[in-house]
Amino acid sequence: MLASDVNNQQFVGALDPDSVMIARFYKRAVKNNFQSKKEGRPIFEDKIFCEYYPAGNTLLKMDVPSTSVHEQRFAKQWAYYQTTNGADSRDVGTPLSQWPLLSPADVENLRGMKFNTIENIAGASDGVLQSIGMGAAGLAPNVLRARAQAYLMASNDTALPQKQAEDIEALKKQVADLTALMTAKAAEPAKKGKREWTPEQKEAARERMKHAREAKQKAA
Repeated sequence: MLASDVNNQQFVGALDPDSVMIARFYKRAVKNNFQSKKEGRPIFEDKIFCEYYPAGNTLLKMDVPSTSVHEQRFAKQWAYYQTTNGADSRDVGTPLSQWPLLSPADVENLRGMKFNTIENIAGASDGVLQSIGMGAAGLAPNVLRARAQAYLMASNDTALPQKQAEDIEALKKQVADLTALMTAKAAEPAKKGKREWTPEQKEAARERMKHAREAKQKAA
């Protein structure tokens, strides 16, 4: 039965096929390859995924990035997710779990205080830092923030030479392509130009045309 059959009066007892589906929305940290390459460190984004499958059959489980289609299709589950998790609280940056300075316990403790990325720590105000207290990596909050800022600066310094090297390689390729094109053009045979007549040749041609007309007149 198709989903469009639900409102078709010709189907007696028609049921919504999605009523037998088990679905949930959740966040997953997804690596942003473009930003990671640009910044020189792993950058992740929290994206919302939708997992759904027919009841009793996990072999048909789908686990895909959520779209408006999923939100409309599983409206009740989506409403529950929004109520319990917020409509859109995605964090972009380097997850704390990617910072060697922190232990797994430190990461979980900081997450519990709503610090999800190294950027969150580096940009925290003095007032916000007070919520951290002592304990994370055994450092005072202001020292932890300074370490986070230093980590991000070092990552940026590493990314710059890499970007410059990529630009140089791209320029070399452009020069090589241009050189190859010019070499190919030079190897092409010269095109034949329009024939140039000397004054003597032009005069001889006029004489031949004159004799041809006279011969034609005599023949007539």
